[in-house]
Amino acid sequence: MVAASGGECVGADLQNAIGRRDVLLAALAGEATIDATITSQGNGTSCAYTGSNVSGRLNLTMTVCQISRVANVLCSTGDRRDLQLVGGTIQAQANSQLGTGSGTDATIWNVLAPGSSTPIAVLNVTASFTWIFLGLPSSDYHNFTGTVFPGYADGTISIPADPNPWCLPCGWFH
Repeated sequence: MVAASGGECVGADLQNAIGRRDVLLAALAGEATIDATITSQGNGTSCAYTGSNVSGRLNLTMTVCQISRVANVLCSTGDRRDLQLVGGTIQAQANSQLGTGSGTDATIWNVLAPGSSTPIAVLNVTASFTWIFLGLPSSDYHNFTGTVFPGYADGTISIPADPNPWCLPCGWFH
């Protein structure tokens, strides 16, 4: 994560988590038009994105989420909040010859009192990422170290499960 703004107590806590990472699963399909499902292990959300690929430059916009709510987040103030993912974009550059890429993910969240549907604040989170395909080892956890399974035309990518995906002292992205 590179920036967090707004978001009441959640946003204030995320300011202290800048530089933390998230582990996610990305399933991509298509050539000129890309359909993707992005699942975050850190916060448990799973959303569909669609967009374009022009010469390896991906521009994706969130269309719908299967799981978009993060319930009962404990702020350092002792308050609890629910978060509802309401929007997102991904812009990335991929180099298929080298099997690498990088980009930016921007998300918009409503911050709610637990169990409520009325937002009390809006949180904006921006994260930058790099990845390395085919499970190449990396000493930098910000580099993608998943595996593209051979034979999968949609380019499904899998990352091993983290035994402790939510860690308050570690920040939002564990």
